[in-house]
Amino acid sequence: MALVIAFLFLGSFASAQLPLPAGVPRGDVLVIENHYGTHSDPKNFNYKVPGRPGFGASGFSQVCAGFLWYINTTTSELINWLAAAPPEYSEDFKTVKIHIRKGAYWNDGTPFTAHDVVFTIKMEMEKPGFQAHYVWNSWIEDIYAEDDYTVVIKLKKPNPRFHYFLTVIIYGPPGTSGFIIPKHVWEKVDDPLKFKFYPPLCIGPYNLKAVDPAGNWFLWERYEDWWATKLYGIKPSPKYVLYIHHGPDEKKALAIVKHELDALRTLLPEAAEIVIKNNPYIIGWRREPPYAWPFDACIKGIAFNVHVYPYNITEVRKALVFAINFKEIYEAFKGIDGSLPTVSVLPVVRTPVADEAYYKPLIDELVKLGLDRETLWWKYDPEKAEELLKSVGFSRGPDGKWRLPNGEPWTIHITAPSGFEMESQRIGFLVEQQWERFGVNVEVEPVEVGTFAVRRWRSKFEVGTFWPGCSLLIDLAPHIQWWHTKYYDPEAPKQGGWEGYMFPKRDELNKIIDELEMTPPWEKEKILELGRKALLIWAEELPWAGFFPTPFYTFQDTYCWDGWPTYPDNYYMDPVSWWAQHLFVILQLKPTGRCEIKEALTEPGAKPVLPIEKQ
Repeated sequence: MALVIAFLFLGSFASAQLPLPAGVPRGDVLVIENHYGTHSDPKNFNYKVPGRPGFGASGFSQVCAGFLWYINTTTSELINWLAAAPPEYSEDFKTVKIHIRKGAYWNDGTPFTAHDVVFTIKMEMEKPGFQAHYVWNSWIEDIYAEDDYTVVIKLKKPNPRFHYFLTVIIYGPPGTSGFIIPKHVWEKVDDPLKFKFYPPLCIGPYNLKAVDPAGNWFLWERYEDWWATKLYGIKPSPKYVLYIHHGPDEKKALAIVKHELDALRTLLPEAAEIVIKNNPYIIGWRREPPYAWPFDACIKGIAFNVHVYPYNITEVRKALVFAINFKEIYEAFKGIDGSLPTVSVLPVVRTPVADEAYYKPLIDELVKLGLDRETLWWKYDPEKAEELLKSVGFSRGPDGKWRLPNGEPWTIHITAPSGFEMESQRIGFLVEQQWERFGVNVEVEPVEVGTFAVRRWRSKFEVGTFWPGCSLLIDLAPHIQWWHTKYYDPEAPKQGGWEGYMFPKRDELNKIIDELEMTPPWEKEKILELGRKALLIWAEELPWAGFFPTPFYTFQDTYCWDGWPTYPDNYYMDPVSWWAQHLFVILQLKPTGRCEIKEALTEPGAKPVLPIEKQ
């Protein structure tokens, strides 16, 4: 597969702003936001190692990577993709069979087989340093290929959800990265932890065409001989897909107003206002206001590194939470179109279903812990915050500023994103104001994506404006199982290291999660009961404090392309262009006729629905 060097295109734009090959019209290109901003090492596609920018920013997970299954988060439907059927479990849930789809092949023509799956998992098991290392070694007794199209996995203990580790749920598969790598490429590599996998060998409908040396964009070209086209007639309309970082919010807003950006992740409310007022072709998750998607899976807030003093002290974390006036945070994210934040004090997005399943049954216990019934967030109580800090030896100096128990001035260092995830940066500065008012010195350090990713995924921070709590399924097992100590990687503790934090109820929490993991998904009442117990223990400790999934202005421009999912009339997939599931949106888009096309298809191929094919 030839990779055209990026600089060849730099002098011949088809648009004044878009880096496209000479002669390519705008209508041939789908332009999506690279939501992680500038990549420090854009030619590194080894997303198996933690500390990299998310693989949805470059487009790798959406148009290139190979996943066995996806979950459609709008319907909870399991989509069989490179797996030809749902997983086959033994009666005791200790053996899993995976049936591989016959006829699928890598984009160099090499067949995709069970041996690729076995090689991927064994490599990650054998090498500490891979994201999935501790997951696989916690569960897998043995794994082998029964034949070219059947994987057999023997488990150490029952797990009726083991396949979730290989299923795209939120963004990608939980805890493992989950994409399968080509054995015939990686088996020749001396050190897979340092291998950059550049250019990546894809099994999706596009191949990498060019990369910006400065790290701002990635251009993918449609692969005309894609296996799903040959087998099932599935073919995307766009000839090219460009993932690009235009810059800060105002530049993204200008790009989508000028029709130089077709889909973005989100904007702050004031930038969204620019788009709403100046682009009549814009839609959000609805075609009419309010446009912002209210149920992003991840709750934005502040994370404490619970392995760093003094944030390893529960009273300190709670004091800092009670020192925050939540109403001021909430007001900063309201939109002119009526879009409002969905307050989610627990690490469970408060959808109507989750409200009934978790929030209402726990409300009285949460109030005892300090919940404000009016705001549905923790109460603003500076007096209680002061009492908690003094109880663990903190004191105020003559200047009214807080001092550590040893008498030294206390300064909190907050890590925040710079140039991307602007809503989390805003949270950082808003919280700074709150804590400064309370008498704590605070320094906010906005950092670019490379540094941010390392600090976040290896817990190289004190306090960070992150999003540790993500959920969409009512079955919380795939979302909170990572709180168990067996998944703690001391070399890469995630987002503050809650999974390795020791506290009085640690054993109880571990046992709850063990039982939750082994409870079949259809035992709904037991799942809810165990989930509530785990959430209450979390609330007692507060290793992080989530505010809400910020209103996500997932704008989709209908000027060049349409067929986007919109609620409620055509809501076939959540509008998440940075998730791996966005493949199924790309496969259903079509040109509107307003932009010149040359090699784009006027209609996409067959619907991306594959048959179940078991041997």
